[in-house]
Amino acid sequence: MSISAPAILGVAALMILALVMARPVRRAHPGRFRRRVSTPRLEPMSRSEAEQYLAQWAVISGRFVESPGEATIRAHELLETVATVRGLPTASHELRTRALRTLFPGHAEAAGRLRAASGRAAAGNADVESLRQAMLAGRALLTELLAAAPRVPDVAPVPQRRVPARRVPPQRSATLHP
Repeated sequence: MSISAPAILGVAALMILALVMARPVRRAHPGRFRRRVSTPRLEPMSRSEAEQYLAQWAVISGRFVESPGEATIRAHELLETVATVRGLPTASHELRTRALRTLFPGHAEAAGRLRAASGRAAAGNADVESLRQAMLAGRALLTELLAAAPRVPDVAPVPQRRVPARRVPPQRSATLHP
């Protein structure tokens, strides 16, 4: 028998032993091996930028009377743009929905409703009331997205120059004698 056969058997035994010993570690520390999912964070936005998005929404909602389907599609696009600017995930709709559900639990379904209504409007089989309800829900989510912290100032603060305090000499009181 050559020397290589016992070496191969020894390596195989060590691999089996490592696999057997690895199982109790996983059971003892289950969270250690799970992928960590971080909580989403919003990117900063200035107040003037937020006001521009609100003005765009006002124009879109003004067109709702004439063309509800087109207005709903544009509203969905605007909401997606704001979510992207604020740093929400863009990889998939599920990741974005999960981030919205984490950040805005009361308005998480609004993005889905607006998305579904936009799809129905593009297909041409949506009733005006469902589009209106989706637009209202989208408006509430947009307001939350724009109002959420963090904010950056529109104008950089001017550094204040510190003036050293001057020492004022004590006042001498003059006594008046008649």
